Amino acid sequence: MNLAATNLEAGYPSHPVLSNITIKLEPGELVGLIGPNGCGKSTLLKVISGVMPSSDGVVHLENREMSACPKHEIALKIGFVPQSETAVFDFTVRDIVLMGRHPHHRNGKSNTAEDFAAVNRALAETDAIHLADRPITQLSGGEHRRVLLARALAQQTPLLLLDEPTAHLDITHQVELMQLLLRLTRSERKVGVLAALHDLNQAAEFCDRLILMRSGSILAEGAPSTVINAASLRRAYEADMRVGINSSTGRPMILTIQPARAERNSPDAHRVHLICGGGSGAYTMGALVRQGVHVTTGVLNRLDTDCDTAKALEIQQVLAEPFSSIGREALAEARRLIFAADTTIITDVPFGNGNVPNLELAIEAQEIGKNVILLGSVDITSRDFTDGTATEMISRLLVGGAVEYPKIEDWIDNHFPLDIFAK
Repeated sequence: MNLAATNLEAGYPSHPVLSNITIKLEPGELVGLIGPNGCGKSTLLKVISGVMPSSDGVVHLENREMSACPKHEIALKIGFVPQSETAVFDFTVRDIVLMGRHPHHRNGKSNTAEDFAAVNRALAETDAIHLADRPITQLSGGEHRRVLLARALAQQTPLLLLDEPTAHLDITHQVELMQLLLRLTRSERKVGVLAALHDLNQAAEFCDRLILMRSGSILAEGAPSTVINAASLRRAYEADMRVGINSSTGRPMILTIQPARAERNSPDAHRVHLICGGGSGAYTMGALVRQGVHVTTGVLNRLDTDCDTAKALEIQQVLAEPFSSIGREALAEARRLIFAADTTIITDVPFGNGNVPNLELAIEAQEIGKNVILLGSVDITSRDFTDGTATEMISRLLVGGAVEYPKIEDWIDNHFPLDIFAK
């Protein structure tokens, strides 16, 4: 029984989350899904479990499109434990776990001795059998987590998708849980397990394979020895991690963690001049600074929100007075910065007559051999308030060799390729 997702796109109307995700889960393997908060792990698990629809791509369950599978059939093959589930009614723990047996009963059949045996076994495996008669609403966070896992185990599916299964558990129960998952994959049933995990050392120690996500995409995938390295972890978590080897197991382990040290003041740092505004540059500024890029920006309006972000990040900026055209001095200073930069990056900022001189500077920079990058869509008609002047300038930049990237991470990944052997 395998589960495969191809070219998945998913998210919410105003907030896309997953971008071009392709993964596969095979029987008998424990796969760890790792990455920082907000990188898309939970969304990915929801989509491939059938809980949430995708906007593009396809999920295959045993070589059949999941969208064509009846819900009860999916429930017989996939057990899913969400990141959180509010306890509203005073069902007993035993009743909650017994709900995992529901897919095995159709047409209103009663629970059998086999069902109760499966429930008892699942409660025992999760160290929750002593909680069997307690109301679910009276459990601690860790106890509640173990009951949800017991329900999935009682379901007896060949595939398990778990969103932070060790959350709220003490260290002993965390290790016991990971050992249990590993036993399931090695058992005669050869269960396939995909689990979103936050503890990188546990993920490296127990998992056969790791999938490292960042910003809705897969950054690295493979054996723990290839994924757990300083370069890829810095890219994903924006932290400097010293990676060593556990002498007892030979698995990689994190020795120290420090927030990423920006090298933007180094004479060798890549220099980027950012053309932005209206808040379109805030995220990009942060991503560039954390990468160690030397960033400048402008010309910006003094009241622009991007001005506040640049100030907070100590980014040199060129400013113009609000509701005024860009003055000669500001334009000259911006030209100096953009000519000193290695790359000019233009965000999906709206263009009007007040800031269109920034595009003129980008064209000048391109003409002397500077790289120009366009973030987002190059179709700017919806944000061109210059009667087509800005659109024509973007077209000139494209003809001159400007490159389009959907988001800043795509440019970073292309310009600063990972050395997966970096320690």
